[in-house]
Amino acid sequence: MKNKAFTLIELLVVVLIIGILAAIALPQYQKAVDKSRVATILPLMRRWADALALYKLEHGSYSPETLTLMVEAVDASWPSDWQCPNSSFECFNELWFCFANEEGTGYVYCTSKWKAEGENFNLTITQPDDPYNPPGKRLCHGNASFCKSLGGKEIDGFSGYYEF
Repeated sequence: MKNKAFTLIELLVVVLIIGILAAIALPQYQKAVDKSRVATILPLMRRWADALALYKLEHGSYSPETLTLMVEAVDASWPSDWQCPNSSFECFNELWFCFANEEGTGYVYCTSKWKAEGENFNLTITQPDDPYNPPGKRLCHGNASFCKSLGGKEIDGFSGYYEF
């Protein structure tokens, strides 16, 4: 009578193949998750930057008021999962720490609270009249390989800044 079963070598080969596939797929999955986190913050950052620009149009400057007051003044409310201390220019949730208009330039800056490819990175949306950053751009900086994976191109004269 002959037993019908897999040999130890066959099982090891199958486990090895599954391990190799997992080693290839897991980093790609993590990169996709990180990109989706960026995709969720960008519309919010754009809304804040637009609110600041509208505030400047209505009042003549970006004002030293807190970001919370400025954004609420032009009716761009905060998502419920964000915390924004009333006396500051910063807001945060479990994934992002953001601040805006700290130097009165109307920019919006967010840094990741998680590490993409082992490193934190920052996103910035600048106003067309920003005197300190590349003006009127959407920027990624702090993690060159991740910024490049977003389709970022390095900006001449601003080492480490990628427009995407």
